[in-house]
Amino acid sequence: MRDYGAPPSEAKEGMKIALVVVLALLLLGLIAAGIWFFRVAVAQPKGEGDAHIQKYSAENWVEAQARFEDMYAEVVATDQKIQVAKERLDANPDDRTAEDTYYGTKTICLSFVGEYNAEARKYLAEDFRAADLPDQISTTDPTTDCQ
Repeated sequence: MRDYGAPPSEAKEGMKIALVVVLALLLLGLIAAGIWFFRVAVAQPKGEGDAHIQKYSAENWVEAQARFEDMYAEVVATDQKIQVAKERLDANPDDRTAEDTYYGTKTICLSFVGEYNAEARKYLAEDFRAADLPDQISTTDPTTDCQ
């Protein structure tokens, strides 16, 4: 006797199982795609909300205030060091070390001013300067002019 495969009812049962598996995989794919599209759709508001929470956290607030105080003090102190270096250079115009110290201190001061001003524009820090600190350091102010 010849065997022509499974009886028709068993073949139909196998087709049903295969169809269910294919449909289940399609459904899982649609669910995964839906989740991905939802995450993309809410990414911007979620990111803005997360940034707002981080910005106004107590830890960030305190660190930003301390950082501004330290940076401003560094600029003022370096500006004063420039005056000392300038006096030494004026007293010894041929002293190469005095000249290097003077110009090096000016360069460092300008770097500190740039760091302060950059920090003052950062989202996480911009709102947390003490009231007596400037929004931006101006090189026209004698206490911070790096001259």
